Amino acid sequence: MSTTSLAIDLDACMPLMREEMHVALAPDGGQPHAFYGSMRYAVGLADEQLQPVEVGGGKLLRPRLVLLSCVAAGGDLAMAIPVAAAVELLHNFTLVHDDIQDNSPQRRHHPSLWNLIGMPLAINAGDAMYASAHLVLSSLARRGRDPELVLHALEEFDQTAITLCEGQHMDISFEMREVVSTDEYLAMIERKTGALMGLSCYLGALVAGAPSEALRAYRRFGLAAGMSYQVHDDLAGVWQEESRTGKREMEDIYGRKKSFPAMRLFETASREERDRQLAIYRGSVVDEQDALWVRDLMTRLGLHEEGRSRVERFAAEALVALSESGASGAAADHLYSFAQGKPW
Repeated sequence: MSTTSLAIDLDACMPLMREEMHVALAPDGGQPHAFYGSMRYAVGLADEQLQPVEVGGGKLLRPRLVLLSCVAAGGDLAMAIPVAAAVELLHNFTLVHDDIQDNSPQRRHHPSLWNLIGMPLAINAGDAMYASAHLVLSSLARRGRDPELVLHALEEFDQTAITLCEGQHMDISFEMREVVSTDEYLAMIERKTGALMGLSCYLGALVAGAPSEALRAYRRFGLAAGMSYQVHDDLAGVWQEESRTGKREMEDIYGRKKSFPAMRLFETASREERDRQLAIYRGSVVDEQDALWVRDLMTRLGLHEEGRSRVERFAAEALVALSESGASGAAADHLYSFAQGKPW
């Protein structure tokens, strides 16, 4: 299978994966329709009036990792589609709760779910999305998969959900502190971005029938690639232009986000510079002059280059794991490209 044909197959799988989510979040003729509509809105299957839409829901990176890992491990792409849907539902469940906990009014340039329907209903919808993800994954048993494999998948799924909650606990705790070390920050994103991408690759290879050693390698690949992806995203939040990210330039500075460059700035700046950084981040609003000062200081201290070095280090770890997994074919090429930050 060529890289081009695989890309076409993956694109063809996305509507099927969305249909899996749509069925999982459908009222099946019952009430209340707004309950199911709110969940479909959260995954990009409904608009702000909770009416169906054709396309939406973000980059779908994690479902694509599921599908690619399945194919790279020699599995049936069709069997991985419900797994991809379950992982995407899990991801969006975390986003619904994250937005509430962070008081974020927007998600993907639209009102966040809590901003649209209120916090109590959004919490309820998020909880139901998690249960729905479970049901989709457990449906593998009635689709002909070995019940032991399905139980294994569910155990890994739940363990990762706990790990994600650990990471969110750390993330929220960091907001209550002025100073967070880089090591603490990296441990947090390992439990969030890294863990979920690791699960995506693990489950894709699992339904393909990969042996235990290969499964561990696929997980290490996803975790390291996820870390690389997150640090790269942190750098983009400071240095990339709006036309490339869809966010305003220096968005993470304006938002006083405790990202990788912000952590490293506190560790490397002089005492006077640290004091000014803390004063800026304590304020309710960061103006353009202060944002430029923070970014210019980060640049002068070489934090962009240091961040790029971290990205490349995590990418190198991912590629070693991918080699050890035995992944092959065009799907492996796509995974290789993802680890290197190249578009699919």
